[in-house]
Amino acid sequence: MKRIYPLSKCILQFVAVLALLGGTAFPARQQPDAYGVYSLGDGVTPPKPVFMPNPEYTDKARKKKISGTVLVAIIVTDEGTVRDAKIIKSLEKSLDQQALATVSTWKFEPATKDGKPVAVHLNVDMSFKLY
Repeated sequence: MKRIYPLSKCILQFVAVLALLGGTAFPARQQPDAYGVYSLGDGVTPPKPVFMPNPEYTDKARKKKISGTVLVAIIVTDEGTVRDAKIIKSLEKSLDQQALATVSTWKFEPATKDGKPVAVHLNVDMSFKLY
């Protein structure tokens, strides 16, 4: 005979299993960090790029035939501008500086939370490839 459990018992079992696995059935409400900046997810929509030029090669890096990616951490403000750009993964000093200079010119439609613009943390790959 097939056993039928009430829905409430199934939900409680799901929550208990999730808790054992280190998760939560009802994620905590997304809160900003101490500086009022959110992370993406949990109701925070990503910013939409409006102006994103590519970085230019430096003569020094071109002569050395350096290719690769610079990883840059940025904050996109609630006005859609970039602030606090920092190199997370370096490639070469002149290309790192070029990546920072370029990303600081980018413009976005801001991220939103509950329909209101918010600042968010992003990590951006800036690729440098010689063809």
